Amino acid sequence: MIRRPKTLHELAEESLTYEDFGMNMRDFLHEFAFAKKNSQLLSRMLEVEPPRMAGRLPEGKICDAFLAATADYLSRENHLDTPRWARKDDFMLEEPWFSPETIGVRALLLRDTPSAFKDKNIFIFPNALNVA
Repeated sequence: MIRRPKTLHELAEESLTYEDFGMNMRDFLHEFAFAKKNSQLLSRMLEVEPPRMAGRLPEGKICDAFLAATADYLSRENHLDTPRWARKDDFMLEEPWFSPETIGVRALLLRDTPSAFKDKNIFIFPNALNVA
């Protein structure tokens, strides 16, 4: 039986590698979409601050920023208050992180990244969150 993380807190707790984090994020987004479709209380999925991944994984700071940006993005998109923890300045990366890292794509990412992610210095394609 597959068990998907139902909160961002669970997502962080259950991610032992960077690859786990990516898979768990996709699973969480599916759970969030399911909860939304079934009119469940979405704020509970975002409200508890996840344990920090910085120090546990080499990419931990990126994961922490991504978690905060995801909470902020999903809150904005669903007319919820952004959790206080997700607004903390220490979730913002010092250096910009681009997915993917190709130079030619950076201009598109700078233009198209949702503001919740730009605020954390994370640059992604908006369709990375299409499930939710």
